[in-house]
Formats: sequence, structure tokens, C-alpha cells
Amino acid sequence: MRAHPLVTLRPGRLSGILLQLFSLAIVPFGGNAAALAQDTEHGQRLVERWCTECHAIASVPTRVDRAPPFAAIAAKPNISADMIASFLLLPHATMSSFPLSRKDARDIAAFIMDKGK
Repeated sequence: MRAHPLVTLRPGRLSGILLQLFSLAIVPFGGNAAALAQDTEHGQRLVERWCTECHAIASVPTRVDRAPPFAAIAAKPNISADMIASFLLLPHATMSSFPLSRKDARDIAAFIMDKGK
């Protein structure tokens, strides 16, 4: 009688099994990073609703000077979308509080980082 492959683990076999289980776990998400990608269009809609009173969102200069333009924020050295999203979720005295979810903050951050390209 032959043993089931999961019962008799040879060296290196466990890592192969774990890899297979991980692969099965990501199949519902399409198996690629696109399922986890940020929605910059959604970020743009939120920015247009909440941020344009103080921030210039386009690369074209506007009369808005109460806060830095998004292109300037994205161009700062060592800035990342994660840093921007974290900043957006914290209360700040100089910025209005908006009901942002983590996804909203990540989408806005992705939109802002696109302005630095």
C-alpha cells in the first residue's frame, strides 16, 4: 500500500505543499496583482470632491495656494503612496476631516503619486 503524498513529507516537500496552498488561496482574486491594484480614477473623483478647494490637482498651476499642489507632494524625495495614505487617515489641524476608508486613502494616494510622473 502506498502512502498519501501529504502524509509522507520528504525534505523540500512541505515548502512545495505550502506554495500550492498559497496559489489556491489567491485564485479567487484572479491570481494577479491587478485585483489588489489601487483605483486612481476613484481617487481622482474623491480628490475633485474634497481637495480642490486647497490643493492644485493638475500639473497646470492654478490660483490655489493654501496647500501644496499634488505634483509637488508626489515629487518629494522618499515619499510613497503608503506614506500619503497613512497621512490621510490621521486627523490634522490644517486639513479637514473626511470620512475616508483605507481603500479611499490608498486610491487618493495612488492618484497623487501619479501626478509626480
